[in-house]
Amino acid sequence: MKWLSNLITPFKSELLAMIGVLAICGIGATVAAYLHIQRQNDQIATLDTRVGDLVSANRGWADRYAEQDRLRALEQKNVLLLQDKLALIEQQGVASSAQIKELEKSNAEVRELMARRLPPDLRRLLEQQR
Repeated sequence: MKWLSNLITPFKSELLAMIGVLAICGIGATVAAYLHIQRQNDQIATLDTRVGDLVSANRGWADRYAEQDRLRALEQKNVLLLQDKLALIEQQGVASSAQIKELEKSNAEVRELMARRLPPDLRRLLEQQR
């Protein structure tokens, strides 16, 4: 071991200087790595918050889409009900028209009334039902 000590002795100051430089470089690299990791953690936290906000916004859109679908289904149901009601009204109009024609044929008073000049509104109503 003494031979190693004798070999290192002339270069002792240079070796210590190299060890010092390496230590300073190591400490500097460690500090730089730590700061870089901290910056990445901050970016990850920011992105995580943003992703959370986007997820909640997407849930809101999904809820609105489901509500829109529900309203469309309700609107379709209302359209079908209105079509049925319109068909019923048209059937009643046809039945009323047939009854008026039947009354005209069978009743002289009704025939006389229809032959007279009727108020325009009443005439339009009766002619629409025929």
